[in-house]
Amino acid sequence: MPAEQPTSASEDKPLSGHGIIAGFGVPGRAFAEWMDNHDLPYVVIEQNESIVERCSMTGTSIIAGDVRNEQTLLHAGAQRAAIVALTIPIESVVLEATAIVRRLNPEARIIARVQFISAGLEAVKRGADEAVVAEELAAREFVRLLEGGRSTIRSADEPRK
Repeated sequence: MPAEQPTSASEDKPLSGHGIIAGFGVPGRAFAEWMDNHDLPYVVIEQNESIVERCSMTGTSIIAGDVRNEQTLLHAGAQRAAIVALTIPIESVVLEATAIVRRLNPEARIIARVQFISAGLEAVKRGADEAVVAEELAAREFVRLLEGGRSTIRSADEPRK
């Protein structure tokens, strides 16, 4: 029996023009929150079964699976998606998934999360439209803190202002 396709809430047909979020950690949840705030449909692909189970109970459209698996991507509707956010913290997975998603959907906007600039360049080479590079973000944050900004995480004995 074929796998059931994610469908829109108001229709009984497979989603099209939707988002796919691979990985539902902090970056994936932030992406989902943005999509929710803009009333845009999305499907999450997550490997952690406890996250899948917990989020399924809250009504999140979530699929258990590996984003590098073509059948999982097809089940999520990758061939019809408008945007794919690869938020997984493992560069090798993101790079592999980028190429697969691009092959399945030449038109989708792909945003890839990577650790290093070199991986960001590789993600773009494999088909990502943009790369979120952790070391660039860390560099910007260090400068912001040096210029008087505050971190949300401080030592336990430091008073909050």
